[in-house]
Amino acid sequence: MVQIYTWAYQDWKTITKETLATVVGLPDGITAEDYKAITGDDYVAPTTQAPTTQATTTSTTN
Repeated sequence: MVQIYTWAYQDWKTITKETLATVVGLPDGITAEDYKAITGDDYVAPTTQAPTTQATTTSTTN
């Protein structure tokens, strides 16, 4: 499986780093070490951030 991802990323250019990162740690995916071997970059797990809401105020002038 790692070889297919290597070809897809390095040779075929049919997968991006972001897409490749989504298969790290999956049962049929790759490891963080595999990710580094394929891309040359360390794998950084995505951070989860709660959505924020921004309060807005409007004023009307008559």
